[in-house]
Amino acid sequence: MTPQQQAEQDRLLKEGFAVDCYKFARDVPGADIQALQKRVLEIGTLHDFYYFAKDVPNADIPSLQKPFEMGDAIVCEIFARDVAGADIGALQARILKIGTGWDCWLFAREVPGADIAVLQARVLEIGTGWDCVLFVRDIEGADVEALQKRVLAVGTGYECYLFAIEAPNADIESLQKRVLEIGEIRDCYRFAYSVKGADQEALEARARALKDESGATSSPAP
Repeated sequence: MTPQQQAEQDRLLKEGFAVDCYKFARDVPGADIQALQKRVLEIGTLHDFYYFAKDVPNADIPSLQKPFEMGDAIVCEIFARDVAGADIGALQARILKIGTGWDCWLFAREVPGADIAVLQARVLEIGTGWDCVLFVRDIEGADVEALQKRVLAVGTGYECYLFAIEAPNADIESLQKRVLEIGEIRDCYRFAYSVKGADQEALEARARALKDESGATSSPAP
């Protein structure tokens, strides 16, 4: 470093903002990465820790990750996704502890090295019907049968329809049966018109019955 750069680093270590320490560490060859990181960890936020870990060569990733392991699910996903050398297992453990089914789907989709089987098991335990639809749609190797079972147990008629649309080899008959039991008027029409193999006559009859019960005048538009 030049004498001017050394003087600036000394100033930053005494009174600099975290963002300025990060930029100096990132941009100045020969900067004292360890000292600047220490300053960032002392005064910075998760935002500062993330960028320091992502952008500064030779940053101490485990030290910068530690606060994320006590953070919200979304910050764990972002750190795991973007920071080379992140401890995926530790961040995933946090997701499994505090996250929703949606968080588990997002981690499985976005983070290379995520444990798909473990995340899916958590979705099957706590996920909504919509979480299951997302998982079966986006995650290679998803267990269609198990996810469909969860949808049938906790999902809405609309979510059953979406699962039938999105899941390869979905059990259309079982999903249609559930739509006939709990679906709203539009769910029945959507299923009838959009799902290959659907029993249109039964679904339309159910939709008409629901309209008669409610006095609805909505059109059979999907």
